[in-house]
Amino acid sequence: MSSIIDSLAKLAEKFSQKYPGEASGVATLDGSGDVVEAVTSIQADAIAATGGTDTHKLMGVIHVDTAQVGNVGAGADDLMTYVLPGGTLDVNGKVLRVKAWGGSSTAGKSVTLIFKFGAGQLALMVSGNDGTWFAECLVARTGGTTQATVLRGEFDGGVSNRVVFAAGSETLSSDITVKFTGENNTDAVDDAVFQLGMIVEILN
Repeated sequence: MSSIIDSLAKLAEKFSQKYPGEASGVATLDGSGDVVEAVTSIQADAIAATGGTDTHKLMGVIHVDTAQVGNVGAGADDLMTYVLPGGTLDVNGKVLRVKAWGGSSTAGKSVTLIFKFGAGQLALMVSGNDGTWFAECLVARTGGTTQATVLRGEFDGGVSNRVVFAAGSETLSSDITVKFTGENNTDAVDDAVFQLGMIVEILN
């Protein structure tokens, strides 16, 4: 029986070293020394301490999309989309971060790239030449139905840099659609603007 207890102790030690402060375990043995119940408790959110007295939840990726999609014909088209479950931004100060990238494949055309968080939107104008673009969007919860949103976009073929701020008013207890849309403003050629990837993260 002592060998089993020693083995469990070593396993718990290794687990606690890999995930410090994250887990505790209890093993129940029967009269013969066999394990009949093992209970491990892991915090739902990992906590990291700063140099001061504050603690913060570790960031984590909740969605990744790398299947290329572009505009189709005239008018605005959805590119990549993610539905954020209601209640994800459950406390003030929690932040959604979206990183996205793609390109513009047809020189001499004007295209529009828009980031949407529910009904709210921030536009990154891309025009002029072939090129690639990158956008980073932050949505910070300031209340149950209020958000502070910023988009930073870069494009190497036209408008090189753009920063846009907005105040959101989405109800965060409900599911919210997060997406990019693309539009060819010049004609109906497909894939004048396209998206190659999107990463969605939760901070704090």
